[in-house]
Amino acid sequence: MAAVPGDRASTWRTSYTRVRKNPFTPVDRTNRARLRALGVDVVGLGGSWLDVGAGDGNLTATLLGMGAARVTSVEVQHELAERVPGGAAVVVGDARHLPLSGGWASVAVLMDVLHHVAVDELDGVLAEVARVLRPGGHLLVCEPAPTVVRTVLTVLLESPLASLSQFSRDKRRMVELEADTLVPWLADEPGFVRRASAAGFELTHTARRPIHTLRRFRRTS
Repeated sequence: MAAVPGDRASTWRTSYTRVRKNPFTPVDRTNRARLRALGVDVVGLGGSWLDVGAGDGNLTATLLGMGAARVTSVEVQHELAERVPGGAAVVVGDARHLPLSGGWASVAVLMDVLHHVAVDELDGVLAEVARVLRPGGHLLVCEPAPTVVRTVLTVLLESPLASLSQFSRDKRRMVELEADTLVPWLADEPGFVRRASAAGFELTHTARRPIHTLRRFRRTS
């Protein structure tokens, strides 16, 4: 994820960790399904992969499990970066200022990351990812979408029913802590392709999910 100020980071991290450990959250299966929908078979696993906003490394673990030989994980929170599995290079850093050299990555993945970034900083993050990717490299993005299903789920999370389980309480808390960036992201989500294009990316594939949009871009310049 990108930087979350103050004590919010610790509170968010606690809820995030519990959600990831919940047995009803099939994280690896979900990651694999998203990567397939994004075209991992088209992109191939042989290049140098960059997992931006890696969190606890669950996506990194999936990539390694699928056969990616070279994965670099970037996470801003030390406590989460320490949980990234062995086999990947781990860098503690902010997506807005990636502490990496330019032009080396074949594929960059931002999985549920950009909705943690302030709208006025999105262009800077995209420029940083473009800088790190080689020309012709791929950017894979999976982010929340403003769908009817998401609206219904948001209403449910705000209802008394959400207090019945630890899982729903944690999900509600995460949404609350993300609200100042998530709500603007959802409002401007249709304009994301335009932002990516301005940063030097060409949209090559789109897939829809009940509450997410998945997009694959190619670095053109």
